[in-house]
Amino acid sequence: MSPATKRKDPPGYKDIPEVSGPLLEVIDLKTWFDTPRGIVKAVDGVSFTVEQGKTLGIVGESGSGKTVLSRSVMNLLPKKAAIPAGGQILFLGKDLRKVSNKEMRKIWGREMAMVFQDPMTSLNPVVKIGRQLTEGLRYHLDLNKAEANETALALLRSVGLPAPDRRLNEYPHQLSGGMRQRVTTAIALACGPRLLIADEPTTALDVTVQKQILDLLQTQQRDRHMGMMLITHDLGVVANRADEIVVMYAGQAVERASTATLFASMRHPYTEALLRSIPRIENRIHTLLEAIPGRPPDLANLPDGCRFAPRCRYAQDRCVTENPDLFLAEQPGHEYRCFFPVGTDAGKDALAHNAALGHTATGTPVSVHGSVAEAELVV
Repeated sequence: MSPATKRKDPPGYKDIPEVSGPLLEVIDLKTWFDTPRGIVKAVDGVSFTVEQGKTLGIVGESGSGKTVLSRSVMNLLPKKAAIPAGGQILFLGKDLRKVSNKEMRKIWGREMAMVFQDPMTSLNPVVKIGRQLTEGLRYHLDLNKAEANETALALLRSVGLPAPDRRLNEYPHQLSGGMRQRVTTAIALACGPRLLIADEPTTALDVTVQKQILDLLQTQQRDRHMGMMLITHDLGVVANRADEIVVMYAGQAVERASTATLFASMRHPYTEALLRSIPRIENRIHTLLEAIPGRPPDLANLPDGCRFAPRCRYAQDRCVTENPDLFLAEQPGHEYRCFFPVGTDAGKDALAHNAALGHTATGTPVSVHGSVAEAELVV
C-alpha cells in the first residue's frame, strides 16, 4: 500500500488491502413494496458505482427513494416487505441480494457500515456508549475487553468528542445532538469498513454542528481511504465533498455526473430546480426562496410520462405521455433523463414555448420576468 493511500486506523485495526475495480456497483436496482394501495416503486432502475477512496453524493427531496436505496445496499430491508424486483448490488464482486442474513452479519460493520439519519433512535437508549462501541469490535475484530475499551477510547478521540473517557460511561440521552452523531460515526468506523453510507447525517443539527459533522466524515473518509455514499436533500452539502453526484426523483436517477460537470452543465430541470432553491448570500434581505411547486408523484400510482413533468417549467406534450430513458451528455459519465434538457436548444425552445402560452403542457402556470430565460413556475 502506498504512503498516499495508507489507512490511519486506531489501535486494534487489521490492515485492509486495496481493492481493484469498483468497491460497490449497483446495476438497475429496483426495490418495490407490496401495499394495500398497490406496488410502491420506491427505487426503480438505479445504477451507479462507488470507488475506494471516492465519495458519491445521492441528492433528492424527501420521498425520492434515497433512504430505501441506502437500506437496499446495506440489505437492511425486511424480506417480507421488499420485493427484489430486479438489479444487482455487487459489493467486492458479490451480489448482496443473494446473501443470507447470517453472511451479512460478517459484512455489516466490518466491510460496510452506516451512519443513520437520527442518532437518538439508532443508539440504544438503555445501553452505555462504551458498550455500544465495543460490542462490534469484540465480535468482528476478536479483541479482548481491555483492547476493545482502548480502541473505543481512540475512536471517540478521533471523532473529536470532548472528554471521551467520561463519555464511555454515559447514556445517549446525556449527550447533545452533535455528540450523539459523533458517537454513531465512531460506531460506524469502529471496525474499519471499506464502505461508509451516511444517510442525511446532519438532520436536526444546527448549521455550525452540521459543518463539523460533514468535515469529520470527509476527514475520516480521506484518512481511511474508504468509499462513501453521502445522502442528502441539499446540493450545497455535496458540492465540495462528493466526487460524483446522483440526483434522484420519484425512485429514479434523473441525472448522474461528476460534481464539477453537474454544476457546470446540469441537464435535468429537477437538478436546476434544486440548485435554484438554495438560499444565496448575495440575495437582498427578505428575498423569497424559490420553492419547487407541487409535490412528488404517488409512487403507487405513477404517471405514464415523465415523473417530474407536473412540476417542470420545460414540460411539453411528449413529457406527459412518454417516460424518458437516460441519455448520454457530451461529457463522459454524464447521464440525464429528459427530452428537453437544460442549457440545450431543445430546452430553450421548450421554455420559450411555455412562456408564450403562459403555462406548461401539464397546465402549470409559467410567469416571465424580464426575459424568457427568467421564466419560472408560479408557486
